[in-house]
Amino acid sequence: MPSRSLHAALHAFALEASAALRAEIASGDEVGFEVIAAGAGRERRGLYCYEPLTAEFIERHWSALLSLASAHEAQMELAQSGGLDEYLDSYARERRGGVPVLHDALRCFTLRVFNDGGESFEVDAERFEAAFAEIAREAEEDGELALLALLRGIVCKPAEVAIDDGVMLAPLAELELLPPDPLWRREHGPASVVALVPGRSPGSFEESLGRLRDLQTALRLYAPGISLAPLAWMRGRRSVWRALPIPGAGRCDGAVIVTPENEGELRAFAAIVARRRPTEGELAWALERFELGQEREDPLSGLTDNLLALRALLEPEGPRSGRLAGRIAALCAQPSQRIAATERVAHAISLEQSLIAGVSVGHDAGALAEEIEQHLRALLRDVICGHLDGDLAALADALLAEGGGSDDAAMDAGAGAGESRALEEIRASRRRAPVAAEPADPDDWFAVDEEVDYCATEGEPTLFK
Repeated sequence: MPSRSLHAALHAFALEASAALRAEIASGDEVGFEVIAAGAGRERRGLYCYEPLTAEFIERHWSALLSLASAHEAQMELAQSGGLDEYLDSYARERRGGVPVLHDALRCFTLRVFNDGGESFEVDAERFEAAFAEIAREAEEDGELALLALLRGIVCKPAEVAIDDGVMLAPLAELELLPPDPLWRREHGPASVVALVPGRSPGSFEESLGRLRDLQTALRLYAPGISLAPLAWMRGRRSVWRALPIPGAGRCDGAVIVTPENEGELRAFAAIVARRRPTEGELAWALERFELGQEREDPLSGLTDNLLALRALLEPEGPRSGRLAGRIAALCAQPSQRIAATERVAHAISLEQSLIAGVSVGHDAGALAEEIEQHLRALLRDVICGHLDGDLAALADALLAEGGGSDDAAMDAGAGAGESRALEEIRASRRRAPVAAEPADPDDWFAVDEEVDYCATEGEPTLFK
């Protein structure tokens, strides 16, 4: 059955293209004509008539037509339809090298709609339905589409791992036919393939891209060095590979191995990140900055991104409050290790200005930046999973208030390492009541267990029940 959304998108584009072409004529542009002989026979001479060069006029204004808002929607629907190569082989006057198949298919369809329509460029219902039937017939014969993306920095030992309904993770070596992408053939460490089957309903294509984004986010929170390749590939049963830009790229030096023993944990974690992904507020902004840091070439290059994310979560008063190092240590280190953790975080913060100024940093700068990234990953992961309260600053202050004098030393250590802080305000915070944890939901796999210490230790994976 022909797709209604494809029909609607192509019809909207045809109407907008018709209006744009008629506007060009109204502004003074002219449609060329060709003189042809018609009705000629052996014993009689043909009559000469003028035939408008509508195809030439459309080609001349094709760049403008391709920039129409409806052109993007039409291409998105065509990307899901399949059979475009067969359609072009059957109906296109020529195939152009280096031109995306979606552009070629939309151009061919436009020419078929306005063919023999004269210079009025009206959308004739009969011609439109005939042109749509041609492209819909090839789409139906092509069958189901598959969307594949290369996930680098992770490899799965089972033949396939079901991440969610319609989302599969499989070893790259198991793929018999590779897309024409050198990244898929290059030896660059562990890699797997994410396979999705986009639906035919309106918005299903955007939904598939959103699922890829959510999976990449979940895996980046699960472990460092995991990223999607910047191009995904679509293919139907009889069509060739078609490239599709996706929100990927970034470091891919991870070494995560998915085994039958931990695939259930990974599946549950990806599901909860997709379900609880923040869309607004400080947590959403911090998650976005974290992902920007993951797209840098190494943790040191992403230090500023990660510190900005931590400041959004832990310094609501602004950077002049100077509490960042102590709060990170309170949440991410055991009480006996808070002084050392505060000093290292403060040292990492001091590196930021050196990096901005282009000053050489010490040999341990990379390790310090990696620790900052681990702290941020653990905090984001635990807040999204519900292990930590969303008001991390209040929670850290409560932990410091319970810690006694050792935390005074931790805060002083951070100040000595370069952070200015209002110690009297921090000591006064000890008079606040500790933050009470919400009661656990017995049906929530990720509910907080009162008997387990869920503090986000330095980059260790979150505990699952």
